[in-house]
Amino acid sequence: MMGVLQHGESGSNRSGRRRLIWGLLCLVLILLVPTSAGVSATTAEHRGTQTITVATLPIEPGALVFYAKHKGFFQKQGLDVKIMVLPDAAQIIAAVLSDEAQFSGLSTGGLAVLKSRGAPVKLVAGAALHRAKAPTSALVAAPGKRITRARDLVGKVVALDGPNTPAHIGLLKWLKLSGVSADRIRIKHIPFHQVLGPLTRGLVDAAVVPEPFVTLTTQRGAKRVAPVLNAVCPQECLLSAYMARRDVSGELAARFRNAIQAAAVWANQKKNHAVSGAIVAKYAPIDKAVIRKMARSTYATRLRPAQAQPWIDVYAEFKVIPKSFSAQDLVK
Repeated sequence: MMGVLQHGESGSNRSGRRRLIWGLLCLVLILLVPTSAGVSATTAEHRGTQTITVATLPIEPGALVFYAKHKGFFQKQGLDVKIMVLPDAAQIIAAVLSDEAQFSGLSTGGLAVLKSRGAPVKLVAGAALHRAKAPTSALVAAPGKRITRARDLVGKVVALDGPNTPAHIGLLKWLKLSGVSADRIRIKHIPFHQVLGPLTRGLVDAAVVPEPFVTLTTQRGAKRVAPVLNAVCPQECLLSAYMARRDVSGELAARFRNAIQAAAVWANQKKNHAVSGAIVAKYAPIDKAVIRKMARSTYATRLRPAQAQPWIDVYAEFKVIPKSFSAQDLVK
């Protein structure tokens, strides 16, 4: 500060200049520092637009990003979003860790595995919910197979999308509660989009599938056996979520979460299902007629980390992660 004072100035003049300079600095700070309303939608309109990328799978549980983009919820938060649709979870994770994408959708179990291994990621928003009274996945039996309970699977082949996925862990928990050892069945890993042929031809006896494959398989003669994920979540839990790198800006994460939650409120209303179904069809390889018939996802309208606890506990129970931990740790 002293460097700006001219040689020979009086003490009173120097004091007055100092007060002026400090006053100007304080004014600048007041103008730059946001108030407590700084993360509101109204303020977002004055922040300027920030461009981000969101990675997601082409499935309805991850469709909130589609809705948020098409219905303008991202725009209201000052976000210009590029959606990166990727075919598998490994690519989703890699996109975020490499900062190619700032946010991504992932199963809650998958996020628990990442956190248990020390990956620098955190939960930033909820996505699809599992609701025991309105499940969107099921164990289905191949046409002509007499399978109505867990014991009927002994010696049979059950198709799953992969090891340690929600479908896999849900099946293990259901078998355990039914008193059937998982060693007595044979598991075959088949991607959901490839399971219809083997199931309808009897190459596998049963499969655990989500929508739209529950609807597609039952249209081909398969029979619903049980909503096996109810064994993990007898009430309601967080089935999938959105994550970001741990070092993501808190303000950016809040803007993203606000948009996602607004999209969830909109998507949960049945009057909007026709429009949301058309949006899903733009990104996911699902026929619009199937979307109209299948059970639709319900989404979390608030971030409640405790809703992820059942998945953390069951992944620890089956030794996928070393031990359970508090769901609150997901947001850190």
